Amino acid sequence: MPSKKKSLCLGLALALMVAPAAMAAQNGFSNHDAKDPIQFSADRLEVKKEGQVASFIGKVEAVQGDMTLLGDEVRVYYQDNPAGAGQAKSGLTGSVTRLDSRGNVRITSRGDTAEGDWAVYDIGRQLVTMGGRVVLRQGDSVVRGSRLEINLDSGKARFQGLPDLAGEQRVRGEFTPATGNKPATTPKQDR
Repeated sequence: MPSKKKSLCLGLALALMVAPAAMAAQNGFSNHDAKDPIQFSADRLEVKKEGQVASFIGKVEAVQGDMTLLGDEVRVYYQDNPAGAGQAKSGLTGSVTRLDSRGNVRITSRGDTAEGDWAVYDIGRQLVTMGGRVVLRQGDSVVRGSRLEINLDSGKARFQGLPDLAGEQRVRGEFTPATGNKPATTPKQDR
């Protein structure tokens, strides 16, 4: 293989290894404030006081700060909160600890989007886990897999692959290279 082709292949391989890390480190899901209130809307609400679960059903939208979660159904798990006595009429008398979503799940934050069949948002750990056929989009870049974990504090994302025809678990992605950028230069140092 001529050296020009070798350099091109090596450069492409390095770009493909670095791109997922860059996508995870600089995404719209980082620096999320899990202390922001969560606002819900849905076609219907069912509350089970015994299990401390509220089920929002039908075209559910949950918004917390810059992050929006959409799904067919979202179950909200909460724990006792003595200060929430004023909310007793609705049956929701605690702090939200977890959201379980299923059916057409879509999470967006600052222009980035993650879609899957289901998602679990562990609020205390600031961790979103998605599963099924998962697609993460950031600009023109797309990554696909079967399971995605996003740390909302750091923005770090971790993927597991989809089975291919040989039965291997493979993560698939497409990254668009920057165009029109000048090559990076090294700043001159004072001597």
